[in-house]
Amino acid sequence: MKTSLKCFSAFLLLFTLWASLARAGQQVYLSTSPNERYRVYIEQVIDRRVGDRIFFRYPMMLVNVRRPDHHFQIMDAGTPLIQETDRGTFKVKWDGSDPTQPTSIHFDWAEDSLKFFIRLEAIEGIWKTYFVDINSGKTTEITADLEKALVDEVKDEDCQQPQVELIQWTKPYLAFIKLTSVCGAQKDMINDKLFYEKASVLFDTEKGQVVSHCVNCKDPKSLKVFDKYYIGTIPTPTPTPEETPVAQ
Repeated sequence: MKTSLKCFSAFLLLFTLWASLARAGQQVYLSTSPNERYRVYIEQVIDRRVGDRIFFRYPMMLVNVRRPDHHFQIMDAGTPLIQETDRGTFKVKWDGSDPTQPTSIHFDWAEDSLKFFIRLEAIEGIWKTYFVDINSGKTTEITADLEKALVDEVKDEDCQQPQVELIQWTKPYLAFIKLTSVCGAQKDMINDKLFYEKASVLFDTEKGQVVSHCVNCKDPKSLKVFDKYYIGTIPTPTPTPEETPVAQ
């Protein structure tokens, strides 16, 4: 009986040590919310072992600084954002890590610190955009939704993937985002002349989708279009009996 207990205790100790090793990887902080309550970081976790070789994965996490037990995984990160070293550690190409090097990720937070956008270089030269809602703990890729208006406009042209830029939050839940693409007039041909195609889109974070757009519009015109959308969403107040006209 004592032998069995000793074996079980040894097994439990080994399991605890293995579990702690599996989680005890390097961590790199990437971004902090405007109110400094939330942080985004990447940690190194042992995924599997094959012989003497260890393979890692790199979950991107969001944590409540005041309550570290409140956290969730945003997504799994990989190259080109993650660059592994020969020493079993990793480096991250992110805003501010090295001013001389291009970044592979960018964050845009809302002022309420409860939601933000991530632009991530998923493959070399190919970017994706994600929307993260902290209250729901949900991450949604919105690349295709953002690009749809511009793609429809330039379907007969030869265009690069657009650059995505958050211009401003027009309302706490409405984000004005601009997409800019370098294009040539002819597909399947070398274009000597290049030009810009642009689209302004309004992303509703409560609905989780683009709700309005304006192609090749300057910012003031786009804002007018977006204000018109917002005004159209305001419910018409129901007249009270005192306000209801009575036929004479």
